[in-house]
Amino acid sequence: MLLTTSMSAADLQAWGWRIPFGFGLLIGPVGYYIRNGLGETPDFIKAGSAQAPLRELFTHQWDRLILTSGAVIASTSWQYMLVYMPTYAIRELHLPQSAGFIAAVVAAALQTLVVPFVGIPGHDRRGASVRADVLPAFALVGAHASLAVLIAVVCWIGLLKSFYSGALPSLMAKIFPVKTRVSGMSLSYNISVPIFGGFAPFFAQSLIDMTGSKLAPSYYMIATALLSLAALSALRRKYRM
Repeated sequence: MLLTTSMSAADLQAWGWRIPFGFGLLIGPVGYYIRNGLGETPDFIKAGSAQAPLRELFTHQWDRLILTSGAVIASTSWQYMLVYMPTYAIRELHLPQSAGFIAAVVAAALQTLVVPFVGIPGHDRRGASVRADVLPAFALVGAHASLAVLIAVVCWIGLLKSFYSGALPSLMAKIFPVKTRVSGMSLSYNISVPIFGGFAPFFAQSLIDMTGSKLAPSYYMIATALLSLAALSALRRKYRM
């Protein structure tokens, strides 16, 4: 938002877009510092490390891997739809660039506050709902395109996503045994994110182009929520979660 409002379009395209990536790199040493300061859990110390966790995953726990990847679909697709919203605001709603980025910043701040508070009481309770109300949310912002309405819509999407994401990591950890937990969580997460998250803006824009409807992104969000709901239902039946 700051770069878009303070730099010319030419400078932003030429070199300014690299600045946020530079800040993003700072998470590397911070994560390294935090991880080095953490002790192992009692369960891990008792179980010991696995000799070949990937082989164990693909040979004996492939069903856990698939279902966990499915559970991640809704979280990652909805998150990347929030990333897509500035583009949507500019191209489809014809709002200024600053409006789209302001809405995205507000939604991100909301998630930063809500997710931890949802995760703390909800780490032992699971639940999911398919939120078809994203459809009228997109209808609302399409009919009344303004900064205020856009902020309200992205905050609503961010709030729904926060309720899901707050409990998701705990669920993922419980699906895998201790010896394959890190590998299972990492692999299942990184299977879903590039496919259903990274391509979410592409799918959303393609649906708009195919249907001619500004509501099309909500179709993708509902579809991915249904996929995750199916995965969660299977996990509940198979592993009594």
